[in-house]
Amino acid sequence: MSETPSPRKRRPRGPGRLSAEDAARLPDRLLDAAQSVFIEQGYARATMDAIARAAGASRKTIYARYTGKAEILAAVFERLLRDAMPAGPHPADTPPGGTGGVRAELSHLGRRLAAAVMAPVTVGLNRLIAAEAHQFPEVARVAAQLQGQAIDDVRRELERLRDRGRLPGLTDPARAARIFVEMAVGVQRGNAVLGLPMTRRESDSLVQAAVELFLDGCRRRNR
Repeated sequence: MSETPSPRKRRPRGPGRLSAEDAARLPDRLLDAAQSVFIEQGYARATMDAIARAAGASRKTIYARYTGKAEILAAVFERLLRDAMPAGPHPADTPPGGTGGVRAELSHLGRRLAAAVMAPVTVGLNRLIAAEAHQFPEVARVAAQLQGQAIDDVRRELERLRDRGRLPGLTDPARAARIFVEMAVGVQRGNAVLGLPMTRRESDSLVQAAVELFLDGCRRRNR
């Protein structure tokens, strides 16, 4: 009696071979691991090996995407920045004229930024920068570049409002963006790094006050 042939076994994946789904998730998995390692160990003690282990990936996988830990730190910050600036109400969605529309737009922008700087992950990374940037020029460089990107995102928002006639007194969008960010979220960021986070209500109140002062300054410039 002949034996029934056993079903053909699926060929195992080779080492490092990922399914399409796993490959799609890999970038976030690597950044999640790097984020945790940087916050827990600091920049000086963090290694690419530690990040690879935390991600369940190989050194080859990490180095195929990032030249070193400064580059992966920048990628962590860039992802946080993307998350902090999602698509929101656009100036084109509100009727022109008056300050009601622009006030709502700026308040929405300020609240998004405040939520980002008070998020535990951002707080941990800001503490890392404060503690280690003076020793590691690459950390200072990454922080400065990402701060510049954040300011540039706000500048574009302000320019959109100006171009639609809602901020006619805006003469220097780049400087105005820097001022707006510090007015709207500087206190929240500093308190969070010190371990003294604000409540949502306290933060929203500061954002609203910053918006009113900012708009008042723009109106005065236009007189």
